[in-house]
Amino acid sequence: MGVNVIRLLKNKPLASTTFPYLVASGDYHDLASKDVDLVEITNIGQHFYEILNHTHSKKLGIEIAISKLRATDDQKLARNVALIKSIHSFTEKHGNQLVLTSGASSVFEMVSGRCFDALLNLCDIKPETYWISLNKWLEYKISMRCYASDT
Repeated sequence: MGVNVIRLLKNKPLASTTFPYLVASGDYHDLASKDVDLVEITNIGQHFYEILNHTHSKKLGIEIAISKLRATDDQKLARNVALIKSIHSFTEKHGNQLVLTSGASSVFEMVSGRCFDALLNLCDIKPETYWISLNKWLEYKISMRCYASDT
């Protein structure tokens, strides 16, 4: 499809758009919502795994921002690596997608591809497999939309 920019929206537009988008949420309770494409995991509450285990939404993206991991101590970093492994295992088992993002709010916070690959390797995830899977997931999500002609 050749898409370079995908907009993240809080709600699905009422009419078709000329741009690709995903409906994103920062509330992990939306894991059970059929209206959300991507859920960013920032704080893990006690019911997170319970909701995760009862989520059977196919092709849901579960996002973890690297910027949140940068400011953690060694013990929290180890827990976050275990969390990424756990979420990756869940996504593979249930047909969903782990989405690692930089979480950057400026150019200076961006993360290189080599850093992403190093984190994936640390989490026992093959980078090549991850990137292929992410690309297929994005293509699937974007192809499910109805776009208005921009001519």
